[in-house]
Amino acid sequence: MNKLILTATDTTPQITLDHLQSKFEIIGESSPEDSKKFYSALFSWMEEYKNYLYFINEQSGTKKKLVFTFHLSYVSSSALKYTYNFLQKIEELKPLCESITIRWLYDKDDTDMEENGNEFSTMVHIPFIIEQA
Repeated sequence: MNKLILTATDTTPQITLDHLQSKFEIIGESSPEDSKKFYSALFSWMEEYKNYLYFINEQSGTKKKLVFTFHLSYVSSSALKYTYNFLQKIEELKPLCESITIRWLYDKDDTDMEENGNEFSTMVHIPFIIEQA
């Protein structure tokens, strides 16, 4: 399994999905021209990671504690849907993990991102830490 590292652009966030370092981050603006296409790579990686976790659990009997960090400065309406879908993909990992936590960071005075974090926290069954960056 390979890690997924995508460099931020003017319209897409920096993505770090590194299973070897247990570093899972989405940082920056998310308003890709084609949200479905952009997020499909993340969804594919998550499916592969789910299989990886299943294999690791079978081999070692040890489950991981995962933290996914989101620090988004802006999310377009189409990307908001895919962000939620990504959170659902994270939720699918719950049976394979000891624990999963979402760290939702927002910039000072960015009430939109704070509200998005609060709303998402009620939509998925994963503990959220919502805090100012």
